[in-house]
Amino acid sequence: MTTTKRTKLHTFAVLFFAAAILLSVGKETAYADDFGKIVRHIEVNYHVHRNHRFLMGFVGLVVKFWHVGGVKSLKAAIFEDQHLEATDADARLDEIVQSASERGWHPLAKSYSRRSGEHSYIYVQAEGKDIRMLIVSVEPNEAAVLQLKLDPDKLAKFMDEDIGEGHHGDVAAMTFR
Repeated sequence: MTTTKRTKLHTFAVLFFAAAILLSVGKETAYADDFGKIVRHIEVNYHVHRNHRFLMGFVGLVVKFWHVGGVKSLKAAIFEDQHLEATDADARLDEIVQSASERGWHPLAKSYSRRSGEHSYIYVQAEGKDIRMLIVSVEPNEAAVLQLKLDPDKLAKFMDEDIGEGHHGDVAAMTFR
């Protein structure tokens, strides 16, 4: 087999594998989790699209294999330079984010600014020894939705290495009921 044929065969195999993965993940699966529901709500109700979608997917893949600072997985959706006008979608966003508590998420922080129109939510969930976080921030011209899973022991060690042995709080002792 010549090098050209081998290269074409390799390219075809990679494309076939990628297509099989994309087709196996249907829209129902993609939006079945809270992260997907929130991102979908922002896209549909505010009529905006994610920026840097490929880059955020790549970052998530890198984090999955290289656990920087104890972060085991990361999903991120960034909406930059968009027009997220304050409408009835804001009330619905609040409902959707709060409905995450029905699936085991615990609210850690919630903030709303009438002056700037910013909505911010932080939810946490224990998953064995790990902690999952769901962070949502919506402003009039940008939004971000992050879901991450982290190991609190490795995060504390990472903070000790970067900050030094100074006061950093007891991240490893966090528990959620």
